[in-house]
Amino acid sequence: MEKKLLILSGRGKLPLLFKTLAEKKGYKAYSVGVKTVTDTKTDFTIPFLGFTELEELLLELGKPKIVMLGKFNPKIPLAVAEGFWGKLKVFLFGGKHKRNLEIFRSLKEEIKVFLPEEIVKVFIRYMESRGFSFLPSEEIRNIASPILATEGNLTPSVDLKSENLNEGKKFFNYAKRLANMDIGQTLVFKNGHIVAVESLEGTDQTIKRAMKLVGKGISVVKVARTNQDFRIDVPAVGLQTLKLLKKAKAKALFLEAGKVFMVEKEKFLREAEKSGIAVIGLAPR
Repeated sequence: MEKKLLILSGRGKLPLLFKTLAEKKGYKAYSVGVKTVTDTKTDFTIPFLGFTELEELLLELGKPKIVMLGKFNPKIPLAVAEGFWGKLKVFLFGGKHKRNLEIFRSLKEEIKVFLPEEIVKVFIRYMESRGFSFLPSEEIRNIASPILATEGNLTPSVDLKSENLNEGKKFFNYAKRLANMDIGQTLVFKNGHIVAVESLEGTDQTIKRAMKLVGKGISVVKVARTNQDFRIDVPAVGLQTLKLLKKAKAKALFLEAGKVFMVEKEKFLREAEKSGIAVIGLAPR
């Protein structure tokens, strides 16, 4: 039986990369973009908040498993749906626009805390109630295995002092505790002190905040929760993150082995080595 997969694609290169990896694993993969959100080419495109259109497409394709990847701003749907343009669409066109707005409003009532993870959980529950299913968390990780951080020094030509490595291991353990408390997955430190912890803003904005506070010479730790659900959230770093690390003259980037996705992994590591930034994969002990 043919394995089918629908990739609901946000911003960034991860959805397209994942599609390629899934096809190598024998999946028939379809990428679906969202108007005004997705910034790469996809096989299909649905309107913003196009719940009805997504369901119709899933039925047309034979109900493939769903995976959500890429960046989605959780504040935008609320602003658009309840704003002038959202209401004007319903007034002018009715039909699917009206239905989509009704679905959105019903889902919004289920969101207890307006956090990205909570929004995705509500969306998953809704789609499952409609008879659709999502790719299991471990299968997402299995497909992405070639781009996961591995344990050890991933930039052999960069010499990281033993004291910096020991600091990284210490703060890695702190970061794991914070992630397991749903506080954030990124921690920035300098000279033995934590200077920034990720909140809602994401990895890149956390690094920018750290730079404003303490300047250059920082080190960054990126981890996942112990029971990470990759259907809901994918811890990832990419070339934009590396660009910020270069600007910050970062000493090292510590990544959780087997759980953090590295978008354009080979290029990422090559550029990190050129810039003298150590990239270290660590595992919980």
